[in-house]
Amino acid sequence: MTAQDFARVKDSLQPAPLQVRDYVVQANRPVTHIYFPEDGQLSVLVKVAGSEPIEVGMVGREGMSDMAPAERTPLDTMCQIAGHAHRIERETFMAAVRASAELSDLVLRYENFMLLQLSYTALSHGSFTLEERLARWLLMVHDRVDTDEIALVHDFFSWMLAVRRAGVTEAFKSLRANGCIEVGRGKITIVDRAALIELSSGSYGPAEAEYERLVGVAPSRRAGGPRP
Repeated sequence: MTAQDFARVKDSLQPAPLQVRDYVVQANRPVTHIYFPEDGQLSVLVKVAGSEPIEVGMVGREGMSDMAPAERTPLDTMCQIAGHAHRIERETFMAAVRASAELSDLVLRYENFMLLQLSYTALSHGSFTLEERLARWLLMVHDRVDTDEIALVHDFFSWMLAVRRAGVTEAFKSLRANGCIEVGRGKITIVDRAALIELSSGSYGPAEAEYERLVGVAPSRRAGGPRP
C-alpha cells in the first residue's frame, strides 16, 4: 500500500484482539468490518446445514478478511490461532478503494491470490493424500507465525482437512515418523520445514509464489526472513 493510500485509512484503523473461535465474518450476515491480522491466523470456512465446516482458505498477516463487495458472504471467517489485528469499517475501506486506482489494483491482486489459494485447497482435498494435505497446511500456518511451535485446538483438524479425527491422528504419526514435526499436548512443533515441503508433493508453493508476484513479499519471508 502506498503512503498516500495508507494515510486515507490509518486514522480509521482500530486495534482488534483475536481470540480462538472469534468470528470476524459470519455467513449470510452483513460484514461491518474488515480485519487485517498482525499475527495469529484466520480460517475461511464453508458448511451446509447438518454438516461440519471445512476450511477452504487461510488469512494471516499477509492479508485481510473478506471485503464482501455485496455486503455479505456465505462463508464464515473464524480465528483459529489467537493474535492481534487492526480493523476498519467496511464502508470506510470501500470508499478508500474507490478513491484510489492503486489501492483498488492491490485489492484485486490480493483477491486473485486468495482465489488461487482456495483453488489449491480444493485440489489438495481432492487429489492429495492426507499426509500431503497436512504437510501443506502446517507450512501455511508456519508462514504466518513467528515460532516453530503452533498451538492448536485438536478438534479443528478435521475441519481443516475434511476428514475424521482418527485419520488426522494417523497423519500426524506419519509426519512425526518422517522427522518433520513433534506433537505435544495442544501444540505441534515444526522440526524440519524442508522435509514438510518435500512431503507436500507440490501442493504447497505455487500459491505462495503467486502472492509474491502479485502482492509483494511472501508471508514466510515476513516472518523473520527466508525459511529453508
